Amino acid sequence: MSNLELIDRLCAVTSELSRIVREQATFIENCLSVDAESRKHFAALREKAEAELDLIEYELRPIHNTGSDGGRGGENAEMD
Repeated sequence: MSNLELIDRLCAVTSELSRIVREQATFIENCLSVDAESRKHFAALREKAEAELDLIEYELRPIHNTGSDGGRGGENAEMD
């Protein structure tokens, strides 16, 4: 998988997480208490997005551990 593909996936899952958070915020504003079905719904949404983030993080490890910054993977790693 190329760096651009990984970045694209990261952007997509980040957008999905943002959408979930907005949906949760609206829900919380409209309710005083949360029932079990709603908790399950939001947990399922988060689980899918978190699993994708985990996969992307795993794919990025070889890239993150490169550069001349001692393996720290900082944003200026390639510029040293």
